[in-house]
Amino acid sequence: MNRLFDRKAESVFFALVFCWMLTITALSPMVADDFSYCFAWGTNARVTSVLQIFPSMAIHRELTNGRVLVHGLVQLLLMFPKGLFNLLNAANAVLLLWLFARHLKDRRQLAVLIVSASLLFTFQPAFGEVSLWLTGAVNYSWGVSLFLLFLWPYTAAYLGIAQKRAWWKSLLFFALSFVSGTWSESGVLAMLFTAVCLSLLSRRLDWQGILGILLALAGYVFLMTAPATNGRAGSADVMAAFANFGAIAGETLRKLGLLYLLWGLCLWLAIRAKGDKKRITLAIVLLLAGLGALAAYAFALYFAGRHFCTTVFFTALSVLLLLEQALPCFGKGWRRTVCALLAALFLVRFAFGMLDVAVIYKKSLTREALIQSALAAGEREVRLESYIPRSGCSVAFTLSLDADEWPNYSVADYYGLEKVTGYYPE
Repeated sequence: MNRLFDRKAESVFFALVFCWMLTITALSPMVADDFSYCFAWGTNARVTSVLQIFPSMAIHRELTNGRVLVHGLVQLLLMFPKGLFNLLNAANAVLLLWLFARHLKDRRQLAVLIVSASLLFTFQPAFGEVSLWLTGAVNYSWGVSLFLLFLWPYTAAYLGIAQKRAWWKSLLFFALSFVSGTWSESGVLAMLFTAVCLSLLSRRLDWQGILGILLALAGYVFLMTAPATNGRAGSADVMAAFANFGAIAGETLRKLGLLYLLWGLCLWLAIRAKGDKKRITLAIVLLLAGLGALAAYAFALYFAGRHFCTTVFFTALSVLLLLEQALPCFGKGWRRTVCALLAALFLVRFAFGMLDVAVIYKKSLTREALIQSALAAGEREVRLESYIPRSGCSVAFTLSLDADEWPNYSVADYYGLEKVTGYYPE
């Protein structure tokens, strides 16, 4: 009966997450890169056929970056009504939480699932950019799902979880290995670091595991050898890299300091409770992998809130692993206190975040009405308001004051206008 109740509670929770993510994704409008990827690189023709994507991504690799599989998928999704992305994005949110849950011994604890969702939503500095924005979600939160799927065979082998490997599953895993290796310049490093560490720790280096790592590494080489990548890389100067690293470290402490404090507390309690050493070690590996993903940005041209994505996901999973081992140290009073603190943080961010989502959706309706009104009147130039949300739970819609700068010309092309200029409200 308890198991049946747990399954029903888990199903209800996943259904609620799916509906919530479906709603807020639907309320998040197209911004920035979404408009650009509606058009083929090289010809600037509207993408209406899958065959257009291949030459488009070939030029993209030459001029923009090597994430051609990612952005090819973005162009494919933009061919269809946004409702398709809304459904897939909601499904990815459920997949991520399910992947988190299967790392734990008691994966059906509703409390653990709720804590997972709370951590990911509360501590992600740019939740809107990594989970709601079409181009951003495919690059970031969908990428983390691929990383965790790739890592599961290594995690399972290390934890001693038996797996049945049919031949077709092995083929899918090999394909997944290469694809996941092409996904992200920094996130793939965290993924590869974790896979290698777990392989060495488990002392079970079978040929499939080795081939998976090699294929992922080959995907990463394919990503980093794109002609455009060298031009977009930051300064190779050591002093500049140290300066960037210092700035990133300061920003990390400011935005994720509380998450790392929670991690340290859970580590201390897990050790005190004499928790499972393998799961504690796995938590430490995930923490280091997340920090390594951040360190990679020391050589990047810029650093934005969405670049915390892999770090937050890996660190949150690490916290959950430690929290499960630390539970024996928590009395009812401590458990209620921790849950109350997490709930308070979640509710505060939830209130401001959902308000931001609602406001930016209202702004998008106003913007669409203005554009359609101008087109109906035969006008070819439009002046649109830029809007920056007050929290990271939504996505900014920004335009340049110069119509010839990006993303203005992409927005103009998308709506069939000659010029689009932006302005900021007083």
